[in-house]
Formats: sequence, C-alpha cells, structure tokens
Amino acid sequence: MRHKRSTILALASALMLTLPALGWSRHRVLEDQDTDQAAAVQPQVTQWGVGAAYLPGPTGPLDALTGTMKPNPDLALDGLLLLGTASVPAGGTDASGNAVNDSMGSFGLGVQGRYDVLHPTEYLAFQLVGRLSYVDVGDTHTVAGHATSTNGDQFGIFAGAGFEGFIPAWRSVSVEVNSGLNIAFGGSSGGGASSGNDTIGIGGNTGATFMPFNFAVHYYF
Repeated sequence: MRHKRSTILALASALMLTLPALGWSRHRVLEDQDTDQAAAVQPQVTQWGVGAAYLPGPTGPLDALTGTMKPNPDLALDGLLLLGTASVPAGGTDASGNAVNDSMGSFGLGVQGRYDVLHPTEYLAFQLVGRLSYVDVGDTHTVAGHATSTNGDQFGIFAGAGFEGFIPAWRSVSVEVNSGLNIAFGGSSGGGASSGNDTIGIGGNTGATFMPFNFAVHYYF
C-alpha cells in the first residue's frame, strides 16, 4: 500500500513539473507565430527614382526627363517630361540678306507603366511596357526678313516588352531597353496649310528618325 502511494505521489510530482514546461513551450510557439505574422504584414516601401529616356515625336525620338514611382518591387510607374528651346545659328536671313538665327521649341508629356514578369537573376528583370505620350515641336524660319512658323504634334501609343538591368556594383542605377508596337497620330501646320500623318510601326518609335529600341537610365533612391 505504501509502495502504491509512493508511485502516485511520484506521478503527481512529475505531472506538476511537466505542465509549466508545456505551457512555456506553447507560449514560445505562439510568440514565434506572432512574430512571423507581424513580419508578413509589414507594409511595402514605395521606391522613387529619376532618370532620362526618349519620347517619340513628329521629328523622331526626343530626350526627356523621367520620374519613377515603384509601389511594389515588380511595378514601375514613369512620368516623362520634355521641355526645351533651341536656336539654329545662321539658319535664316533678314531683309538685307544677312544671316539670322532660327528658333525651335518643343514640349512633351508621357506616362508609362512597366511590370516585371520574370527575374532570371537579382540584377535583371524582363518587363511588359505600356506608354501614352504627346509631343509638340515648333520651328520659326526667317527668309528675307519674313518669319514662317511650322508646327508638328504627335499623340503616341506604345505597347511592348523589354528588360531592365541593374549594375551589380551600384544597385541604384539601371538601364532599360524595350521595343514593341507604336501607333502615332500626328499632324503638322505651316504656311497656311495643314496635314495629318498617322503611322503604325514596330520598334522603339515611329517618325522621321527610326530607332529599333527605346533606351532609358534610372537612378533609384
């Protein structure tokens, strides 16, 4: 009888020692689960960038500045801005036949979306690209003192694919290359006449100067 009581007391003591250990283990498991869940729901950090690219225009591709927002690692939204004036030395003549300068001006806006569909390496991403753009180019030419202004504009739609590659030693800098389908609705006016010029083509752009690819450089911070 005494032996039986000793056995019962030993089992009870073992159970009392085991229960706190089981409770601590369950507490640690729950803590680990909470930590994993908290890490999983951490918000995405929006990344920003600046750079340079091309905008398609009636005279060909024109240099533009870009601003980029990446709400997540696979999606980039680009805004493109073209704004400039130029002077062509001795491009025209005044009433006395002396050489005078012609003037040129350009303005353009574009919005572009890029979505990563494949990452072969951490430094390279293959992308689908879509872009809408508008560019206006004007020129004033003087002959014998008479100035003649011409103007051309183009609304463009681009859908294509390409890649973005990052420099391994400098991950903040990337080079973007793409090509695809271009649809351009253009028009020109000057000297009292106007005309339309709508084109469809494959490549980087459509216009007087053809480029097979679009190129851009981005700096992210």
